[in-house]
Amino acid sequence: MKKIILIWDFDGAIGLINASYPYNFNFKNLQREQNQVKLALDILDEYGIKCCFAITGFSAEEGLAPYTFPALIKEIHDRGHEVASHSWRHEWSSIFQLNQVDKSLKRSQLALEKAIEHQQKVIGFVPPHNRPMSWLKRGAFSWGDRGIYPFFKAADNESIIKLLKVNDYRWVRVTYKTIFQKFFNLKRNPTGTVLNYKGVLVLENHYTGFDTFVVNHILNTNYSTYTISAHPLMLDFPNKKESMANFKQFLEQLKSSGQKIEFVKPMELVD
Repeated sequence: MKKIILIWDFDGAIGLINASYPYNFNFKNLQREQNQVKLALDILDEYGIKCCFAITGFSAEEGLAPYTFPALIKEIHDRGHEVASHSWRHEWSSIFQLNQVDKSLKRSQLALEKAIEHQQKVIGFVPPHNRPMSWLKRGAFSWGDRGIYPFFKAADNESIIKLLKVNDYRWVRVTYKTIFQKFFNLKRNPTGTVLNYKGVLVLENHYTGFDTFVVNHILNTNYSTYTISAHPLMLDFPNKKESMANFKQFLEQLKSSGQKIEFVKPMELVD
């Protein structure tokens, strides 16, 4: 049985403000992102698929829609999907001190669990911007993290994993490329691997989007897990790999393949 781990990076208003491309932030896009979430939920229901939405904790705070939306977060949970933390305000963790990252993990966890009325423990973390990309113990180093380890300890995945354990998180999605992969252009599984590292389930790397490449990769290989990520806002952009047309085609091709494929939530793999 091939297991697909689908994770949506649901940024919300605070995420669009603090994104790598802040010009995406405008009132229309706030509504647009949430409308695409609702459409995605209906499609997932149609195919009987449960997945994970990693959401910024600020979005779960009390306030006014579309700037915060605890009711939508509750709906995501009520429809059977896992709610994970995407930090509190979409911080680029590698330029923050560890105590700041610790507070973000705590506050996002509290806000999200309150929004879903404590019916699920938030045990997953998806770092914004896919950072940090350095993991020195595994031979990975990234100049693009802005804050360079050891001057910024949060720039290394090892430090993030330690913080996650302290705060009762059980899984994390990380992105990195080893020095050997960079220098020798070594190929790797584009949908990553899953490993238990010091008591934390690590989803190593992932593929963003639903294009033909990833469909062929899933159907023509025999890995046990495939981690796919997407951004709800991008569903409404026809030329993106994460477009709605690609998403629907992705689901239909997997369904019609006749292969034994199931979608699982990360929390289901933890134990």
